[in-house]
Amino acid sequence: MRSRHLAIAAGLALAAAAPHLDAQQPTARALTEPWPDIVKVDGIEILHVQRGVYMFVGGGTNVTAQVGEEGVTLVDAGGPGQGEHILAAVRRLTKKPLRYLVNTSADPDSIGGNGAIVKAAGGTSGPASGAPNSGVLVISHEKALNRMMKGTPGFAALTGDALPASSFFTPKKDFSANGEAVQLLHQPQAHSDGDVMVFFRGSDVISTGDIFRTDSYPVIDRANGGTLQGELNALNAILDITVPERNQMGGTRVIPGHGRICNEADVLEYRDMLTIVRDRVRDMVRKNMTLEQVKAAKLTLEYDGIYGTRKEWTGAMLIEAAYAELAGAGKK
Repeated sequence: MRSRHLAIAAGLALAAAAPHLDAQQPTARALTEPWPDIVKVDGIEILHVQRGVYMFVGGGTNVTAQVGEEGVTLVDAGGPGQGEHILAAVRRLTKKPLRYLVNTSADPDSIGGNGAIVKAAGGTSGPASGAPNSGVLVISHEKALNRMMKGTPGFAALTGDALPASSFFTPKKDFSANGEAVQLLHQPQAHSDGDVMVFFRGSDVISTGDIFRTDSYPVIDRANGGTLQGELNALNAILDITVPERNQMGGTRVIPGHGRICNEADVLEYRDMLTIVRDRVRDMVRKNMTLEQVKAAKLTLEYDGIYGTRKEWTGAMLIEAAYAELAGAGKK
């Protein structure tokens, strides 16, 4: 009898909780079958993040997709040749039109798929035209747009509809998509001078681009305006927005440019790591030590197993960037 009463009580508790659980489900999901944790489409893994926001992995950079009744908002387009794969992942979620595409920087892995996505959307008029299915509006910071038009030795300049049709030079820009406010927050002189992170306020999700990543030390692109202090400022800006649910876990979700879905505690650890490395380098610079001496001290040793595994950007490269910035500041 006691077990029967417990079963009835559990059933009543579940019924009472059901409305709350339903409210937490992603809005406007276009699938009728239950959504598994991970689905792979055309080489792209689709992971549900929170409410109507998803993360696509495998296109060169993490791509964020916000899906709803009005259509799709994308953050970044993947690398060269990846636009079609990103589109296949979008169509696995919904047949709604593409409405917005935000480029977080001018890096090739963020903008290489622009052309394919704009073509599939039917042009660049976007929601501003007021007409349904009128194309996708591509947005970036002005400094990133200028760099896209110039190109780099390894990546040709974008032309025509692949270029953002809208840019901004102010600290932030916002718009409404699928019933929630979307804020584009410029982070000057972080990874580069044109970085933008995207905050989906209703879904409580931040897409950071390469300002934050879990697979590497932060890449300081000094040739394109990146600085160590700007990177720290940007990480602190993320921490200002994020709110954990309990025990410093859950709550605001953070989608990095590369790596896994995170929360505030992950960003905090990353910020603290970078602060410690900065302080170590600064202390040695104040002692008038040379770059060779600073590098020989292996100041990132305890972090190299986590963040120093990519040959494209090692702990030694981070030390070089930090030393150049801090030594230069000391001479002013």
